[in-house]
Amino acid sequence: MPKPILTDDVIEKAKRDKKRLEREIAQARKEDTQIIKKFAAEKKALEKNQVYKSRRIESQKREERSKKMTKYIVILAILLLIVTIIVFNF
Repeated sequence: MPKPILTDDVIEKAKRDKKRLEREIAQARKEDTQIIKKFAAEKKALEKNQVYKSRRIESQKREERSKKMTKYIVILAILLLIVTIIVFNF
C-alpha cells in the first residue's frame, strides 16, 4: 500500500514554513528603508482615497435618507389634507 502524499507531518511542516516566511517578510519590510521611501507616497494616496470614498458613501446615504423623509412628509401632508377635506365636508 503506498504512503499517502499529504500526511499530518507534511501539513504541519508546511504551516511552520509558511509562518516563518511571513515573519521574515514582515521583518524585511520593516528594515528595508528603500521600499518604505518608495511606497510612502503611494500609501498616503491610498489612504486619502479611502477617506474620500468614505465621505462620498456617507453623503450618498444622507441623500437617500433625505429623499425617503421627503417622500414620507409629502404622503403625510396629502393624508392630512384628505382628512381635513372629509371632516369639513361632512
